[in-house]
Amino acid sequence: MRRPADLPLVVISGSTRGMGRALALRFAALGHPVAGCGRDGGAVRRLAAELGPGHVVQAVDTGRAEEVCQWAATVRERLGRPGLVVANAGVVHRQRPAWEVPPAEFEETLRTNVGGVYAMCRAFVPQLAQYGGTFVAVSSGWGRSPRPGLAAYTASKFAVEGFVRAVAGEVPEGVKVLAVAPGSAVDTDGLATCLPDEHTDYPRPEAWAAPAADFLLHGLAEVPGGTTGLSFPDPAPAQPSASGTG
Repeated sequence: MRRPADLPLVVISGSTRGMGRALALRFAALGHPVAGCGRDGGAVRRLAAELGPGHVVQAVDTGRAEEVCQWAATVRERLGRPGLVVANAGVVHRQRPAWEVPPAEFEETLRTNVGGVYAMCRAFVPQLAQYGGTFVAVSSGWGRSPRPGLAAYTASKFAVEGFVRAVAGEVPEGVKVLAVAPGSAVDTDGLATCLPDEHTDYPRPEAWAAPAADFLLHGLAEVPGGTTGLSFPDPAPAQPSASGTG
């Protein structure tokens, strides 16, 4: 199906809160059709209402691969093929020593953060392989440099980095697969959970989303697939007002 100005469809998991929500709203504001998902039905409905017609938002648990495949089929039927897929859904818990992490919390972290990237890859990379496109897994600086107190999250993001590097060597020409981390932390609910005393020192998702979306659309063009260590640009600092009061 033809879209206004032929802008590509952007698919974003974990799009009902934090960075994913900010990205979804930013891409929609730029005129792109957006397909998003989240686990909370109420948040799904709120985002769908904000985005309006021409977009698809569904309740999906990306830790369940078959749910993601069903969602991908719906997205293809209603909006066509994707040009950019962002595997963003993730969870992080409060800091504690690894031996104090409950098994259920450890398993949820891996199922969501690693299994969710696998599920998004399984559902959408075959579509990208037909026409070309880009698959981005949102990583973390803690997936490149370990964070004491967050062993489960660190393990999950190290796994994402390795998974992406392997998949990048498997896809056909015309498909790019990359892991990209925020240049600095972003003040989300997840960050407030693991860094309760300093999360407000970092930019809000809305400020982060503008340069992040631009980077995803244009900054990745010359980057070889499988490149490691990529980071989203940090948002520009707010300019002081004419009165100098900020």
